[in-house]
Amino acid sequence: MTTARTRDGIRAGIAAELDRLEQTGHRRRRPAIDSGNDRTIVLAQPGPRRRLINWASNDYLGYTQHRKLRNAAARALRSYGAGAGSARLLSGGLRCHRRLEQRLAGWLGCEDVLITTSGFQGNLATIASLAASRHDAVVLDRLCHASLYDGARLSGARLQRFAHNDPADCARKLARVADARRVVVAVESVYSMDGDEAPLSAIERVCRDHGALLVVDEAHALGVLGPGGRGCCAEAGIRPDVVTATCSKALGSQGGIVAADRVLIDYCVNRGRSFIFSTAAAPATAGAAVAALDLLRDDPEQGRRLIAEATALRAAIAAQGWEVVPGRSPIIPVVVGAESAACALAAALRERGHFAPAIRPPTVPPGTCRLRLTLTSAHTRSDRQRLLRDLAAIRARLVESGSAGDGARDD
Repeated sequence: MTTARTRDGIRAGIAAELDRLEQTGHRRRRPAIDSGNDRTIVLAQPGPRRRLINWASNDYLGYTQHRKLRNAAARALRSYGAGAGSARLLSGGLRCHRRLEQRLAGWLGCEDVLITTSGFQGNLATIASLAASRHDAVVLDRLCHASLYDGARLSGARLQRFAHNDPADCARKLARVADARRVVVAVESVYSMDGDEAPLSAIERVCRDHGALLVVDEAHALGVLGPGGRGCCAEAGIRPDVVTATCSKALGSQGGIVAADRVLIDYCVNRGRSFIFSTAAAPATAGAAVAALDLLRDDPEQGRRLIAEATALRAAIAAQGWEVVPGRSPIIPVVVGAESAACALAAALRERGHFAPAIRPPTVPPGTCRLRLTLTSAHTRSDRQRLLRDLAAIRARLVESGSAGDGARDD
């Protein structure tokens, strides 16, 4: 059998697709940040080298540059070296990883925790092991993170999506897979691009009524929301079957978190391919995450203070006439609709000294492009005031030019 396909032809097709992305303004490029991820960053590329106020970080509590985390990371580096050198089930399973798991389990009040190399890998390991075949089903909130969707697809299980934050639609989708061997429902407690929260108690009741396992991704809540920063599940008083999260956001380090009872954790250890076949997290990240837990223990009100500041900032931005998604998390989405409008707003803010990249498809649906402003504990009152002044000036210019409608959804 012959074919007209050639490797050069495949590459030419890929290059043509990149050209189409370029022509339509959809091509993405990696920014070059020539500094640590702090309240201000030095942007080296694209454009001239500049120091900008950083509104694009998930370092909610400002821990990535904290002295205690840096010192703890340095100690782990001296003790264990720069990398783990192998997967956890081989020689990469270091005592510092297990110490972090035990500390997290005690803090979260669960039987055991599994640390993976990233939060993405943690969700892959969880979903793809609990729903492991076509005889199983995964039911996801429509706005779930890509890692949960990819876990469902890799599992080979039937996939159902329910309307965002709609427990009744979740129940309808569960009824469609009533014949499945296992059913896993996955939601985020705080959604990464909207900053809104799942109705966890109602979702948990639906799962209980339909005999489904519940996985809650607390990546954007842990450390910030709930008693002592222990997340929305603790605040709602529910115990999902699995809580996933990450050390890379409020904990200022790196590594995925899978928290559950010992049976489910042991199952993920034995069936979670993204865990089994990945080199373990660098020792320094585990040491830094333990130090972050110490900081949260010493000052459990950090998240509450941040939420109060975020609430005030969100209200002030909305008062200027921008479309702001309601919520109480440090994620403040300013929705402008068209991709060109989002890029223009990001560029205007950059000219005024702010780093807030436009969020575009495929991260969000077409017509809902936005700036995803994230407030952190490292931001100062002066930073917030400057952002509000500059947003007001840009808004006034849009009104004067008759383009203020660009700040509304066009979907």
